[in-house]
Amino acid sequence: MLPEVDFFKAVIDSIEEGVLLQNRAAEIVGFNEKALQLLHLSKPQLLNPGSHPEGWELVDASGAVIPEDQYPCQLTLQTGAPQQDVLTGVKVKGKISPWLKISTKLLTLNQGAFVMVTLLDVTEHYWLEDELRQSEERWHLAVDGSGLGVWDWRVERQETYFSNTWKKMIGYSETELSNDIREWEDRIHPDDKPRVMGIIKRLTRGEYSTSQIEHRLRCKDGSYKWILTSGKVMTRSASGKPLRLVGTLKDIHDRKMAEQQLRLSESKFSKTFYFSSIGLALVSPEGAWMEVNPALCQMLGYTQDELQAITFQDITHPDDLGADLDNVQRMLSREITSYQMEKRYFHKDGHLIWVLLSVSLVWDTAGQPSFFISQIIDISHSKNLIAQLEDNNQKLRITTHDLENKIHQLEEFNRIVSHNLRGPAGNVRLMLDLLPTDLPQAIEVPAFQMLLKSSDALNETLADLMNIVEARMNKNIAYDTCSFKEVLEKTYSALEGQILNSHARIEEDLALETVAYPKIYLESILYNLLSNALKYSQKGVYPHIKIKTYTAKGRTVLSVRDNGLGIDLKRYGNDIFKLKKIFHKGFDSRGVGLFLVKNQIETLGGTIQVKSKPLVGSKFIVTF
Repeated sequence: MLPEVDFFKAVIDSIEEGVLLQNRAAEIVGFNEKALQLLHLSKPQLLNPGSHPEGWELVDASGAVIPEDQYPCQLTLQTGAPQQDVLTGVKVKGKISPWLKISTKLLTLNQGAFVMVTLLDVTEHYWLEDELRQSEERWHLAVDGSGLGVWDWRVERQETYFSNTWKKMIGYSETELSNDIREWEDRIHPDDKPRVMGIIKRLTRGEYSTSQIEHRLRCKDGSYKWILTSGKVMTRSASGKPLRLVGTLKDIHDRKMAEQQLRLSESKFSKTFYFSSIGLALVSPEGAWMEVNPALCQMLGYTQDELQAITFQDITHPDDLGADLDNVQRMLSREITSYQMEKRYFHKDGHLIWVLLSVSLVWDTAGQPSFFISQIIDISHSKNLIAQLEDNNQKLRITTHDLENKIHQLEEFNRIVSHNLRGPAGNVRLMLDLLPTDLPQAIEVPAFQMLLKSSDALNETLADLMNIVEARMNKNIAYDTCSFKEVLEKTYSALEGQILNSHARIEEDLALETVAYPKIYLESILYNLLSNALKYSQKGVYPHIKIKTYTAKGRTVLSVRDNGLGIDLKRYGNDIFKLKKIFHKGFDSRGVGLFLVKNQIETLGGTIQVKSKPLVGSKFIVTF
């Protein structure tokens, strides 16, 4: 049994987190290998802070350099308080990688007080979160720029987001209102609240997929403002229950006040109606144009008198008329108070105009429908751009299909050519082997030696071509239940001489023991990756190869990491898996192995990625 200290050191060295132990004088008295890897430091550099490499720094989430007295371990030494998940980047020569979450804890042992520091690599998570954050920021900025407030409600987690635009809309600054759904709910006018909350409950139960609610909200100064709250179910659970709702809040106070003014003044228009830059109209319950503004006349090409002589039904595209009339009927029956839709009108000269139509209904004092107020915005240009995009996408699909056919034809041609040439090429080699029997002096002829080499190269190229074509075309190969351990043992046996001669150390971490895959392909993949790791080792450095299997997003993953020569991805990144590409001179390389591996993997729907740095090593990641 291991001594206790050795046992704990072995445990700490095996975990994925970096671990440091510092005494009261801030001196490092213990660490594991993972800490050296994560901090990009050698043992002497770690133990002697004054010998850190030039350009080595720790930075915070904003990229600012962290002073040494503000390191998490120093703060714990100063205050005794633990630090939890402090996001910190390791910056070396201007590049920040990895990103770590650093936690500290004060320990009291027989030898005195110590600080234990743990380092967790969160680089991938950090970049994913950063990309998501930037995407969310762009989306919110785009919507905020339109003057609309934004809300985002994750129902089960009870997490809500309200944009600053909405807060400003009702007179508050960013910090005065929290992102709590009750901030909105508690400000709904008492007369509107039962109706509004009833619709929201139906939305959260999944009875509606979208909603638009006009209601009043209490502002900071105590007054009420009319708001249009629109919502849509974005994601649902497997049972159909809404999980996330997203929507906008639009200030419609002026429009509602205008409606009230219209009722009080027997539906007289204000001057703003005629000077508006968007089309505005009053439409009778039967559809006749009662009043139209100049912008609408210009949009449709009619004079005011010409429009007032017809109905909106007369110039509406037949395919849009049904939905429009259905919304009108719902308003007349008081199911909704307004609606918005995209539709097409016929211009006077016959061409179609796409518009965004917003309609509300004014009731008279007797409770009868008086007229509709229509707001009409020309969106033809946007629609044309969308149509062009769809047309381009269709052309792209056709081109892609055509290219796939041509690739298939080319592969078939390659297969036929390589197959038909193998026989004649083999015969040429056979005749060259037999020629010295009849003409011994042929061996001394330089041209004969050149013919031998050319023949060997031709046969080798044809064999490579056949292997590649077969890998590309053999998509119906039978799958086996492959044991990673068994295939690795077979590979070790094939490479036994190289392993022994290079003093290679190979580690396995096979969390997944088997995979459903063609055995011959798996053997080829592992042979090529391991033989490359052994072949391209650094001079004077014993190869250290780590083989790992695990599950990621429901798929089986194999990774092979080495400490060899590595590849300069900035220089050769686009050529890694291309045919006949060689990145290190002085080795017996043909530039076929990785090309063949990639074709075998992608033919069966998998992927292969590489991470590599010169004189550090390479890591190949295969997703089956």
